[in-house]
Amino acid sequence: EYNRATMRRRTARLETLGYLIAVGCIAASTALFMLGREHFAKGQWALLYLLIVDLVAAVSGARAAVFASVLAFFSWNYFLLPPYGTLRIADPKDWLALVVFLVVGVAMGIQTGRMRERGAEAIARQKETTMLNRLSAYLVSLSETASMAKTLLDEIVNTLGASFATFFLPDEGGEVHPQHTLTATSEATDVEAGQFAQWAYRQNKAIASAR
Repeated sequence: EYNRATMRRRTARLETLGYLIAVGCIAASTALFMLGREHFAKGQWALLYLLIVDLVAAVSGARAAVFASVLAFFSWNYFLLPPYGTLRIADPKDWLALVVFLVVGVAMGIQTGRMRERGAEAIARQKETTMLNRLSAYLVSLSETASMAKTLLDEIVNTLGASFATFFLPDEGGEVHPQHTLTATSEATDVEAGQFAQWAYRQNKAIASAR
């Protein structure tokens, strides 16, 4: 589950950055388009803006792409449709072109963004499966509990980026005891970890904690 959760967190961070990417792409493309607005047909800008929206969706996700579509809608109106420098439209047919562009841009951005998210999840699942297969194959060759514990803890720390990890095993009375700790921890942390482990074992539930 870690790989998927990590991928989702990275996707969320990239999506936040995506709004800045959207602003930069639309601003740069609009400045470039303005150089040729007197020489090209008005409708050609819609196709070029759609390429920018699709690029933003592929890089940053659906929400950033929708944001880019809205920015492109107003930029096309303000900078590339006469009268320039206003949101008024001289030709009523341009309103239809703008509305159609906005609808298509939003739909395309959402679709591309979702495809990107599904691809990221597939990569996370593949990495997770590879990690589990590698770990399972290695554990089969081990016979000592201490060696298995250290191997598991190494993998947990490398995968989760944890600052410490402790491996607990239950005794015949149902009490869990630490068998191996990867890094030194304070006494208070050891006690707290033991309480969590005991509760999880008795309740047969997992605990997720982040600090």
